[in-house]
Amino acid sequence: MSNTLRPNSLDAFWMPFTPNRTFKADPRMLVRAEGMHYYTPDGHAVLDGTAGLWCVAAGHAQPKITEAIRRAAGELD
Repeated sequence: MSNTLRPNSLDAFWMPFTPNRTFKADPRMLVRAEGMHYYTPDGHAVLDGTAGLWCVAAGHAQPKITEAIRRAAGELD
């Protein structure tokens, strides 16, 4: 999977809470998450300051959780 954007690759997406033209002209993309940070394509960490309020209280990509999911998926297949 490529971490770079191609021209017009965001055309199919409607972003109701973001000014589309402004965002699409200079998108700020995140390529991965770990712990309490997201990461940009060039490796800068961005604090996910609101994740624990709603759906990521344990943080992103916690090893114990991802391993439990991996084991469960193996049993289900």
